[in-house]
Amino acid sequence: MKVEVQSRKLIKPSAPTPNHHCKLNLSCIDELQHPGYAGFLFYYRADGENREDDTFQRLRLLEESLSETLVNFYPLAGRYIEEGLFIDCNDQGVEFVHARVNCQLDHLLQGGFDVDLLSCLSKFPLGLAGNPLVVIQVNVFDCRGLVISLRSCHKLGDMSTMATFMNSWATVCRSGINELASPYFNLSSLFPVKGSVVTRWPPLRGGVKFTMNRFIFSGAALSRLKLAAAKIERISRVEVVCALLCKVFVTMDREKHGRLRPFVVCHSMNLRGRVNLPIPTNAFGNFYTMVVGRHTMDQNGLNLEAFAKVIHDTFVSAKTRYAATADGESCMNMVKDSIRESKEWAAHSDRENVVAFSSWCGFPFYDIDFGWGSRTW
Repeated sequence: MKVEVQSRKLIKPSAPTPNHHCKLNLSCIDELQHPGYAGFLFYYRADGENREDDTFQRLRLLEESLSETLVNFYPLAGRYIEEGLFIDCNDQGVEFVHARVNCQLDHLLQGGFDVDLLSCLSKFPLGLAGNPLVVIQVNVFDCRGLVISLRSCHKLGDMSTMATFMNSWATVCRSGINELASPYFNLSSLFPVKGSVVTRWPPLRGGVKFTMNRFIFSGAALSRLKLAAAKIERISRVEVVCALLCKVFVTMDREKHGRLRPFVVCHSMNLRGRVNLPIPTNAFGNFYTMVVGRHTMDQNGLNLEAFAKVIHDTFVSAKTRYAATADGESCMNMVKDSIRESKEWAAHSDRENVVAFSSWCGFPFYDIDFGWGSRTW
């Protein structure tokens, strides 16, 4: 399977950004983020009548609608200025890559999990300085199926921000710019950068081999897992899957070290709609926290229900604390403390059994329709 880049260009906003919008200050929460890129891929099967000219028409529509969408999402087309802790909204553009893949899309969807191929379908800059904040790659398969990937700098925004952008882009592609609402850009006024912000992340440990894999849970499997944790009221699918994975990881860790080490669970949580602050759901930037809990598990209680209770109670406690937050200063301090705590646990994983999760469930990724139907994956 071969991925060949056909073109690479910068897509700029279709209208210049006004002078009074040329600088977007980052919030304190933005500055705490890792400078790397996060991303996702959307898979669209071709219908039986999809022809070569249809594919190029779609590419043209994607480029034109992206340019129009960037008028409202102008920071995405800017560049990060580290010295001033802001985004220079200079309209330099988002990188747009068109690539061809010499195979059928179903070979990827139904075959084994190929990490090397996924990395070719979703390229991104190795450094932040001077590079585009967003890289979009549209991969066209022999069957005319498409994989649209997006990589964005985490300092610019979280997954909620990128979900809002992707839905907005799809809306413009499908229905036109008149349907688009501007995002909320005022998080930095609620959470300003004060003094020196420590953004050092623990370095990757040399010699560590990383493994990526994909596990698919059917609806029936999720129902069985929830049934096994039936004593816990209103447990979510995310919580019960995390509990299952924690059970496996803790059991493996005990076998490896010959003892049951303290167990630390870290999980990201979107704060939109969870705090008593006037922050809309389309707030642009990073507005999430890390939910962290440390537990000493019972040697004889390593069952799914026990882990489900630990994770569920950790979430309930965090939601209660943030729901009582009614001022920006308190909220900012809580987020800073949680992110600092999660970094400290990551740095001390040689002494603690640290398991970290991130879930995109609940974000409107499944609503994204560019005008040729919903995504397959």
